[in-house]
Amino acid sequence: MRPVGAIVFSCAAGLIVLVNGLLGVYIPKFALFAPPVLISIGLVSGAAILVGSVLLWLAPRNRAVWGPTIIVFSALSLLIGGGMLGFLFPLGATFGIIGGILAIARPPAPMIPLAGR
Repeated sequence: MRPVGAIVFSCAAGLIVLVNGLLGVYIPKFALFAPPVLISIGLVSGAAILVGSVLLWLAPRNRAVWGPTIIVFSALSLLIGGGMLGFLFPLGATFGIIGGILAIARPPAPMIPLAGR
């Protein structure tokens, strides 16, 4: 079973943080106080959150690796505002942390023994 809730929250977080970083690149007034280093951290964080959520979909057994990865890069995205997109709340970082926690907290799938052994 795939951790669908964790994947949905993580994908949404990655997209929000990535769009926030792209807005900082293409609309300089959007990132008035953000130096280029922080904008690049936002782009890398958004991409890493998206990659973590896709790999969580492809390899749900490795959720103990991808959950903390999503949490770390979501916390790192707080340097650029956490994907605010005009809100007064860091929505992308919050979704990423929730998705990472859901990925870690999901119980492992039961192992089915092979027949005839």
